[in-house]
Amino acid sequence: MKILDHCAGSGAFLVKAMANMIKEVGGVNTKEAEDIKQNKLYGIEFDREIFALACANMLIHKDGKTNLEQFDTREKEACKWIKSKNITKVLMNPPYERKYGCKKIVTNVLDNVPAGIKCAFILPDKKLEKDRMHSLLKKHTLDMIIKLPEKLFDAGVTTSVFVFETGKPQKDKKIFACYMEDDGLERVKNQGRHDIKNKWKEIEKYWLEVARTKVDTKYNTHQWIDSKEYLSYQKPQKPFEIYEEDFKKTIIDFILFEEKIDVKEFNEKLLNQVLYKSEYKDGKLMLDVGGENEENKD
Repeated sequence: MKILDHCAGSGAFLVKAMANMIKEVGGVNTKEAEDIKQNKLYGIEFDREIFALACANMLIHKDGKTNLEQFDTREKEACKWIKSKNITKVLMNPPYERKYGCKKIVTNVLDNVPAGIKCAFILPDKKLEKDRMHSLLKKHTLDMIIKLPEKLFDAGVTTSVFVFETGKPQKDKKIFACYMEDDGLERVKNQGRHDIKNKWKEIEKYWLEVARTKVDTKYNTHQWIDSKEYLSYQKPQKPFEIYEEDFKKTIIDFILFEEKIDVKEFNEKLLNQVLYKSEYKDGKLMLDVGGENEENKD
């Protein structure tokens, strides 16, 4: 397995991938672990300072930044480099803003890794629709969308994981989508989100099974999307509800408007009427809100 992060940032995805792969082969002292460090992790970062941070991060974790490169991920040089590496998995969180060329970055990855591999991108929920990325589906298949918890980021951006399979046109194939509403992590002041209640292991296990079977038996969030209509998870709309109080308020507001009655003045008079017609009994104010006048009393 060869893993690529085309927008590596500080290298966090690659470090996590390395840890998981080394664990699977039996630990850091195995021959396979050394091969993973030297030949299985690939990253590209454009910003010079962040690239230096990624190199330092990989060195700390004893990788030696073997296959990190500083390229503009939108340019041909990066495309040639990707094509030469025979990548088998892609994990990415590219910059979201259009000015940074998000569509170009995603396209360059999909078009230059081998056919038939899985590429996972974290993007804003509606990014593929807003940036008109339907054209990607002429060459590649959007296989799965996993909507992530809405409290994941501070900036108010809601995101999903978009999983593509390269080299296979979408055609009429529908997209599996689901919603992981809660990941069990909680925000710690000045430290980000952490699994302080040890919930993530079980949650991760469940959602990996959902991704494998394409059925969410526990929360029933799974859906199959027609790619000609949407490229995002469709949150069910809450049923429309109206209460008698809402109806009465609307009618009264309309009458006051038609009669040119000042609402503030009307409310003040109404309050005074209720207060001064009420009685004080046994140390309590007994408000008269029945609306009954003297003529109707027996």
